[in-house]
Amino acid sequence: MSFFSKKAIGIEIDDKEIRAVELQKRKSKIFLSRYDRISLPPGIVEDGKISKLDELGGYLKELLGKNKFKKKNIVLGLSNQDIMIRKISLPDIPKEKLDLLVSNQAQGYIPFPLDNCILDYMVVGKKETRDIKQVEILLAAAQLPMIESFYQCFSKAGLIIEDIKISSLAILDVINKEKNKGVVIFIDIPNNLANLVISVDGAPKLVRLLRVNLAQATGIAPASTTSKMELLDIVLSTWSQILYNEIRSSIQYFQTYENIDLIDRIILSGCGSRIIGLDRALENSMDIPVEIINPMQKIWTSSNLSLQEDVIDYSACIGLALASLE
Repeated sequence: MSFFSKKAIGIEIDDKEIRAVELQKRKSKIFLSRYDRISLPPGIVEDGKISKLDELGGYLKELLGKNKFKKKNIVLGLSNQDIMIRKISLPDIPKEKLDLLVSNQAQGYIPFPLDNCILDYMVVGKKETRDIKQVEILLAAAQLPMIESFYQCFSKAGLIIEDIKISSLAILDVINKEKNKGVVIFIDIPNNLANLVISVDGAPKLVRLLRVNLAQATGIAPASTTSKMELLDIVLSTWSQILYNEIRSSIQYFQTYENIDLIDRIILSGCGSRIIGLDRALENSMDIPVEIINPMQKIWTSSNLSLQEDVIDYSACIGLALASLE
C-alpha cells in the first residue's frame, strides 16, 4: 500500500465507447496503473453528446467498477460541436483587465449566444503590431446544457468530475518538449469526429473538429483487437484521401492567418493511428513527415501492467490525467 501517491483518472467518451486510464504519481514519477474501454450500443452517445443519460451512467459504473478505478479525481475530455474554439488577438494588459475584455469581446467571435455557455481562454503567444503589444488567445465556448449533462451523468453514477477539458489539447500534454518544437500538426482519430491541432513550439494556434468517421469510412472496430489493424488497399487509399483533404484545408486556413510556410511534422494518435500504412500514405500525399505518437514518453508502466498496442487509443486520456498530476 502507498500512502504518499496521488491518482488521476482520464476519461474520453465517443459514440462507440468509453475509454479510461488511471495514472498514479509516486514521488517524482508518474505511472500508468490501469486502462480499459467499454463499448456502447448505438444511440447512447451521438456526435459526442449524451442522448441517454442513465444508460451511459450504467456503462461508466461497469467500466470503472470492474477495473477498480477511483471514483474521484476524474478529468473528462470532450469533443463535439457544442464546443467552439477560436484564436483571437487582444491588447496585452494585466490579467484581471484581460478577463473582463475577453468576456466583453467574446460574442463577436462565437457564432452562438453566450448567455447559456461556459467561457474560458488561454494565452498562447504574444506579438507586436504597429507598436501595439498584443496577446494571442485561444478562446473556448461550451454550451452549458451539454456540460451539465455530463456532470449529471457522472454524479448519478457516483463519480466525481474534477475537471473537464478539450480532448484534442490533452494530446499536447503527452509530448516531450523536443517533439513540440517547430510547427506540428496533431491528428487524433477516435471512432468518430477526429481532432486537429496545429501548434507552434508547443503553443496551440489552431484547433479544429474534423467531421470524419473512422468506423463508417473503414468498417473497422478498434475495440475488437489490441493489435495493429489492416485495411484493404482501396479502403486505406480512400480513408487516407479523406484525411488528406481535411488536413490540407486546415493547413491552408492556418497559413492564411499565420506567417508560416513550413510544417515540420504530423503526429497521429487515437484508434485510427493503429491502421497499418496510414502514416506512410499520409506522408506520401502530404509531403510532410508523419509519426505515430508514443503516449508513454513522459510516464512509466506499473510492474503489474502489460501494455498492448492499443494503448495508443488512450493518448488523450493519458494527457487528461497527466495535466492533473504534473
